[in-house]
Amino acid sequence: MLLNATLRRALLAIFVAGAVAGLSTPAAAQSRRRPPPQSPPTQPQTQPPTQPPTQPQTQPPAQPGQQVVPGQSPAPGQPGAPATDPWADLKPSPYIERLARPKRWTVTVVTRIGGHQELIPENGGKRLEYDTWEFDAATVVYPILGETGSSVLEVHGPADNEVPAVSGKVELDDRQISDEMTILRQGFGGGPLPCGTWRGQWQVPAMTDGNYRARELDFEVSISQACYETKLDERGASQIEWPKGDWPPEAASTFQPQMFVDFDAQGLGYDMGAVTALLDTWAEGRPVDDMRKQSKPMMLAKWLAGKTVEHVQINGEGLTFDETGLWEGFDTPGAAAAALEGRGTELDLPCLLVALYRAVGLPARLVIGYDKQGDGESVYLVGKKGSGTIRVWVEFALYDEAKRTFGWVPVDIAELRRSQSRMPPDYLNRPLRFFGTHPDLDEVVPLAFQFHPPTTVRSYGAPALWGWFVTPTPPARATQQVTFNMTSTPRGGPNESHLPAKMLEKK
Repeated sequence: MLLNATLRRALLAIFVAGAVAGLSTPAAAQSRRRPPPQSPPTQPQTQPPTQPPTQPQTQPPAQPGQQVVPGQSPAPGQPGAPATDPWADLKPSPYIERLARPKRWTVTVVTRIGGHQELIPENGGKRLEYDTWEFDAATVVYPILGETGSSVLEVHGPADNEVPAVSGKVELDDRQISDEMTILRQGFGGGPLPCGTWRGQWQVPAMTDGNYRARELDFEVSISQACYETKLDERGASQIEWPKGDWPPEAASTFQPQMFVDFDAQGLGYDMGAVTALLDTWAEGRPVDDMRKQSKPMMLAKWLAGKTVEHVQINGEGLTFDETGLWEGFDTPGAAAAALEGRGTELDLPCLLVALYRAVGLPARLVIGYDKQGDGESVYLVGKKGSGTIRVWVEFALYDEAKRTFGWVPVDIAELRRSQSRMPPDYLNRPLRFFGTHPDLDEVVPLAFQFHPPTTVRSYGAPALWGWFVTPTPPARATQQVTFNMTSTPRGGPNESHLPAKMLEKK
């Protein structure tokens, strides 16, 4: 069986992007941390560069304040609107189920960027000197997830005028500059953004006179979601065949390069030979086409999850913190190093599993979520002063071409590894906890499909979900701190959020 045309094109794109970025050696792929560029001449590249840096937009910019709501598509005849949508008849997969009665959560994320501080010797003593930024305009970017295998973004308003339950604001030196938000959910041509993410954008508009001078930026975003336990009907899902035609667009978009799967935080591509060599060893030299002939998608996904559990020993969280315990971002060696060394952080397991799934032609994406463990506010992540933590898992596409159904199956590979280092001999023949069926995902709010927005924006020290594009150039150095607050979404009131009408119709 030959891989279909969409998959061949996607895999070729990954190869080309890696070549443009500069493939690293295996030793480089194992590096825990690389120094940031000393003097970036343009907006820094945090994905493999395929074209000169531009404003962070993959479609013509929307007007300030415009919002794209769940289910909205360009009007017929407008740019990006296809003549007909060949995927309009897709129905939710009956084999992966969100269980009834979700838990409704609102997460508020505050990202604080501070000017660099330095003690300067002066007159026998020292004085504290701050960097002051000067710029003309900026765009702050944060991911918005309309839907995952275990969550649905809530909305405000009636069915004919639904608005995503997302709000945010940008402050400079404690002065609010903007709360106008644009949500983009489509790229050029009307297709999905990578992995099906949406992109929230907050504009810092150009001033009519002069420019901005500031030492600190605070960006706050609040997102309300309904989160569910999930249950996989493994018997039914195991009967689904590989599609003969294309994957649905959202699934196909996962074959684009992903940070810590295909390339590092500086945009340098990994040497993925370690991943293909590991797959070849497990398959005892069988080519991918033979593996696909012998195993249907779900069973191959389950087998690869089990092999990954047995191959990788967890060593660290893959998160970085400042001296006060506040989270700064992600720092992990990535998929290639985990394949080569047989050990990695809690982030490396899902990154490796995504790489393996895609290597056999199965669309897969990461899901990065915030887990509130315990009561009260969770501002600090793992460690000193709180109980909240970042969790990362995998979703693979479950597409029944014959019956025209589609869904995403969650695989919490890190949790599966924590529960066992060796898989039971019969694990392929019985339901497996954390593979599709997951009783804890109603306590975790998905935040992103990528560690850094899949566009040309800047963050500091480490990727941390957000980024900004600054005109004419971003500050070359800054500190970065991110805090989280996860609370139950309030009930009642004139502005209460709720599930989108299309989700209520499915119940």
